Amino acid sequence: MQNDIKKSKRKAPIICAAVVIAFLGIFLATILFPLIGEVAGEALVVGFLLIYGGVIIAVILGVIAALRQRLREIEGGEEEDAKQY
Repeated sequence: MQNDIKKSKRKAPIICAAVVIAFLGIFLATILFPLIGEVAGEALVVGFLLIYGGVIIAVILGVIAALRQRLREIEGGEEEDAKQY
């Protein structure tokens, strides 16, 4: 019973993180990568686009880190401790 509750509480954070990561990945693939091919001769523009892509990748890594932390909280039962206050 307890294991089923933890499994159900894990679904929402995993789904939300997957949606955000998928959205950012699609954005990166469809917007940013084709633009880099178009402006290959201009170093300043390519540099700016690479920095922009790095920011998107950093956001994806942040989402993954937050997901891991949330899953650890669920496993440890810390969300029940917060309900006492």
